[in-house]
Amino acid sequence: MVGFKQQRSTYRISAAPTGRGRCRRCRAHIPKGATRLEVSAFVRPGRYALLLRCTETGCVDTRLAVAVLSVYVHASRVPADSALGDSEVLRVQREISHAAGA
Repeated sequence: MVGFKQQRSTYRISAAPTGRGRCRRCRAHIPKGATRLEVSAFVRPGRYALLLRCTETGCVDTRLAVAVLSVYVHASRVPADSALGDSEVLRVQREISHAAGA
């Protein structure tokens, strides 16, 4: 059996296209159009799982923020959906920085 190289998760700030998604931390539904943080987690070669987090203060915790910053170094580099306003993207970036203690 040949091993494979583990890949890092990727993160993205986006607007929820439907109201069906749930936050992985608080388990609340994320309403349609609400801002969310998408975590694209590596499962195995060619497979990713899309995990969601709402962007409330308690749901962007230290562990998540550190993981995001380990990939992008600065919160301002996290990709964001163009449908979101600049002020909303900045709010989430500040949440990430604050949670990480940066």
